[in-house]
Amino acid sequence: MKLKIITELLFVAPFILALTAGFYLYSAIIALSIVSALFYHFSKEKRFFVIDVVVSVGLIMTNLYFVYLSGFKYPYFYLAIIALVFSFYYWMRAQKSNYDFNHSMWHIASVMITLFCVLANV
Repeated sequence: MKLKIITELLFVAPFILALTAGFYLYSAIIALSIVSALFYHFSKEKRFFVIDVVVSVGLIMTNLYFVYLSGFKYPYFYLAIIALVFSFYYWMRAQKSNYDFNHSMWHIASVMITLFCVLANV
């Protein structure tokens, strides 16, 4: 469980970048994502599932919107797509084996997606 918490905290990087770039709503959604995921993981994934999913979907939609606003800016759009492929890979693996490790790798890929979407607009 520790690795999942640590990798979730990596979302602080895109949060700070979005905040310093003046993307206040985006940074608030990232912050909500961090908080809801931490609550979910600290509850040993027994509570807060729905809230975590709803906020995560909100972050995904915001990432899509920001990548659209950037005009699919090179190279960030393509880097986000590569991270997205890794994200799906680790999400699928987490369903089958070594959940903690693969879920943590999914966090890292998701952080990279969010970071590239923010960078595309800075």
